[in-house]
Amino acid sequence: MLPFTTIRVVVPFFVGLVVGASAVALLMIVIAPSRRVRAEPPLPRDVETRLLLGENPDDPTIPPAPSEDHPAPYSAQDLAELRRLGSEQRSRRRR
Repeated sequence: MLPFTTIRVVVPFFVGLVVGASAVALLMIVIAPSRRVRAEPPLPRDVETRLLLGENPDDPTIPPAPSEDHPAPYSAQDLAELRRLGSEQRSRRRR
């Protein structure tokens, strides 16, 4: 049977060994792949956008159908009213 003092010396040694090995393994897991990832060329902007939106980048993009409703153009009176409102707001801010 081993003396009690031997166990007190051996247990902290093995705990330190396990903790040290775990720290080294964690650093290898974090650091090693990052070098390979940084060495890869960046994704094209459109592919990156589609991935971030959750779409398949291999699917073709279908443009939206043109809308049939065209907004009515502003009349001269409407534009004059908008200009008047804009000038009133600017004069209120200056006060």
